[in-house]
Order: sequence, then C-alpha cells, then structure tokens
Amino acid sequence: MSLQVSPAGSPTAASAAKSGPPVRFGVSDPITLQEPEPHDASLSDLMRQDLETVFPTETDEGMLLRQGVLHELEVMFHDWMSKLCLEAGLSDEEVKRSTVKITTLGSYRLGVVHPGSDIDTLCIAPPNVKREDFFSAFAEILEKHEDVTECVPIPDAYTPIVKLKIRGVCIDLLFARLARSISETESAQEVVKEDEVLRNMDEKSVRCMNGFRVADQILTLVPNQETFRRTLRFIKYWARQRGIYSNILGFFGGITWSLLVARICQLYPYYAPNQLVNRFFRLYHQWNWTKPVMLCEIVDPANVPGMTNFKVWDPKKNPADRQHIMPVITPAFPSMNSTYNVTETTKRILLEEFRRGYEKVVEVEAQKASWGAIHAAFPFFTHYRHFLMLEILAKTEDVYNKFSGWVESKLRILVMQLEAVPGVLIHPNPLQYDSYGSDSEWPFGCGMFVAVVFSGEKGAFSGQHIDLRPSMTQFMNVILQWTDRDAYLGRFKLRLRRVAQSDLPEYARTPEAARKRKRDRDNEESSKKTRTTVNGK
Repeated sequence: MSLQVSPAGSPTAASAAKSGPPVRFGVSDPITLQEPEPHDASLSDLMRQDLETVFPTETDEGMLLRQGVLHELEVMFHDWMSKLCLEAGLSDEEVKRSTVKITTLGSYRLGVVHPGSDIDTLCIAPPNVKREDFFSAFAEILEKHEDVTECVPIPDAYTPIVKLKIRGVCIDLLFARLARSISETESAQEVVKEDEVLRNMDEKSVRCMNGFRVADQILTLVPNQETFRRTLRFIKYWARQRGIYSNILGFFGGITWSLLVARICQLYPYYAPNQLVNRFFRLYHQWNWTKPVMLCEIVDPANVPGMTNFKVWDPKKNPADRQHIMPVITPAFPSMNSTYNVTETTKRILLEEFRRGYEKVVEVEAQKASWGAIHAAFPFFTHYRHFLMLEILAKTEDVYNKFSGWVESKLRILVMQLEAVPGVLIHPNPLQYDSYGSDSEWPFGCGMFVAVVFSGEKGAFSGQHIDLRPSMTQFMNVILQWTDRDAYLGRFKLRLRRVAQSDLPEYARTPEAARKRKRDRDNEESSKKTRTTVNGK
C-alpha cells in the first residue's frame, strides 16, 4: 500500500484521503482540495479548548453591552449631526434625508471579539458635515458625556481617529464624509461597499472607509467564515504573546494578520483550523517576500471611469512601493499595502517567529507539546541583557494619553536609526509597561523597551566602542516637535537611557509586584486621609 504525508504531517493511507469539490478563491487555484482527517477534528478541538482558557471569546452579556454602546454612539452622532444641519439652514425634511451610519470594522466586524478588545468603529457622514467639526465639536460632546471616561482625538494621524471609552468599552472612532447624499431608499451600509461611493471623496475619508470595505471583503473571499475566525483567533493571540502585534512599530497589525489567515484559507479551502495554523507558519516562513500576499487581483484605477486620481499599490509605477519589505495587500479598491511600516529588523523577527511557530506545531502534532507551547509569551527581559528604556511620564491622565500616543507613533523612527548602527541588532517591544506611580513626581507613566544586541554578524568585535547617542539624540529631537508641546509644557517628560538587565525597573521585571506596591501605597494614602479627617473633627 502506498503512503503519503497528510496535511498535518502524519503518514496515512493515500486511499483514505478525501477531497472536496473543485473551488477557487483568490488569485490562484488551491494548493490542495484535501479534507481533514478525523484526528484533525480532535486536534482542532484541543486547540479551541486551549485558546478558550487563555483568550476567551466575549460573553453574551459582554456582546449586549457592546451593542448597547454602539447604539448609544449612533444616537449621539445622529443628534449632533441633525443639530448641525438645522443650524446650517436645512429643513426638517432635508435633515431626515441626511443619512448617518455607525458601522464596525476590524476584529469586531470579522467576528473575533474577546473581553477587553477595542471596537473599531466608523461614522459615515453626509457631505455637509465637516471633518474639522467632527474632531472638535463632536469630540467635545463625547468628552462631556457622562458615560465617556476617556476621549483622545488624534485628527492629525495618517488615519485620523478618536480614542474613547464608553461604559468601560474601548472605541477607536473613525470618520468618513460621503461625497454625495444617500437617498432614503438606499442602505448606507450597502452603498459604501461599491467602489463608486469613493468618487470625489477626500483621501482621509477613503482610508477610513476602506477599513470597513476591507473587513467586509475578507468575509466574502474566504471559503468558510467560521474556520477562518477560529484560525484567526489563535494567530492573533499567538502574535500578541510573541510581541509581534503592532503595525505602528513595524510588525503586523490586526488587518494584516486577518489578510494572511484569509489567504491560507483560500489555498487550503477544506482544511481544519489546526491544519491551517500549521500551513500558516510554514508558508509565510518560506514565502518569497519580493512577491505580495493578495486575496484578489488589484484593480487598476485606469480601468475605472472617474477613479484615475486614486493611487493603488503598484511597485512598477510607484518607487515608494518598491521599498516595501513584506507587502500584504488589502482587497478593497484602492488596494494598499497594510505593512508599509515593516523594517529589516521587524522582518527578521517575524520570520524567526514563523519558523519557531512551525516547529512547535509539528511538536504538538507529534504529541510532544501542547498548543500552549506555541503561544507561550516571549521572554523579552530574560532573553536579552541590554536595553534602551523610554519612560513616558505625565502629571495628568489626559496629557499622558496624548503624549504616550505621540511617542509610540514615532518609536519606529528610533528603530530605523538604530538599524543603521554598525555592530548592533535590535528588538523593539511593542508593549507599554505601566510604571504604577513608581516616580511620585510623575503619577502617570509607562516604560517602553528596545533590546540591543552587539552582534559579530553585524560587525561588532571585542573592545569596540559603539555609540548609540546620535540615534537617541535624533529621536529626542523628533519627539520635541510634538504640536502640543507648548500647551502642556512642564506636564510631560520623556527619559531615554541604556539599562542593563540587572537594572530594569520592577514594573518591567515583575509587574504584579509593582502593581501590589502601588495598591499598598494608595491604601496607605487613603488611611492617612481618613485619620486626618477623624482627628480634624
């Protein structure tokens, strides 16, 4: 009897392998139409059980809360827009025809929701509502609302956003302004799926709108949505645990992980989640990254009447696109590269994690390891001996939220400057470690860390003096360009220095101990105030 290797890597009789009917999703035929073996169902179930213990799906109560928050947000947006239209002289009838819509994108729209996760949300506004009003007047309404505990507008970001928290639910709020009004008979959510809606729309609105359009298309481009979701949940948790979930720092963000998993689903349309995780790690470790990962063909704007002003990802025409290191292309028109922030450093780390992930999956399939071994947290502070430490400090929570966001958005610049230093390998950590008030002068703060390795492969040698100060100075000069610097002078601070492993702060080495210490301090302060009040009486 002839033997072959099953998708999971175990020998099985060739005659036992079953194939599904021919299908094609995406830009190529599937690699295989083979269906899972019975043991794959068992492995997938073990994978699901493992994930549910460490990364549970949102509860029914949690989903009801989220739906209520989204409804509340839509009512607020509608009321504000109606008032704006009436003040502009529109009739009641015209106001009624001014359709507004709050819709979701990202993980929430894809159906991958866990307790504590953000909801990426899009406000779709009629042509008469200006972006400037949204980020000023509407943001002010949000700040004053009794259910809103945090509200940070970031209007100057590449993709402008308002970060807020309503009844404990974190919201990332985007804004898109339609170029034409939608009639009462049309559904806003259906209209925005069509490329035609982008005609004459401003560039920032197109970027925000495409967040919704991309998520919507992903779901139509995968063979089995439930299998896609189960696989994506595992990959996203693994990426977070391994410290490689951060678009802003040059790793991959949520949309990129979704696109990569979707492509694996297209190539193996009948595989079970455990098999797809196996192929995910193997394929992307071996991928020729001079070629993009795509779910569908890129639409040339020259072929779409009235859309020639849109720029799509095209390395043949656009020199900047040729510099992209690990291109993963969004499916919605106009197609963009979701990984434009990747650097040589983050590519090296990502490929190493793909390699390790595949090795661990093989061990799981051979019953030599559990699924938990794959997503074990990366031991960042014990793996390396030298670090650059950035301490982001502020006097108030509001200033801290704004300043930490600014520093984080520019940290990739420091990474790229350090990459150019001979003899040095680096590893940026995307996490922000709460300092738990360890500096009494600065009650709000966090630490961010970049590991530094002096590598012979990069030209380092014994006794060599490697000066990191020029890179650090240039980065500090960038940070000083913060537009809110003068407004908050004296209320924020950035410390940047080298530290050895033995000198790491407690909040990085043992966060739980630092949290307990802060709790004890707070309790002591509360006791002192109580005693003072009693004695005063």
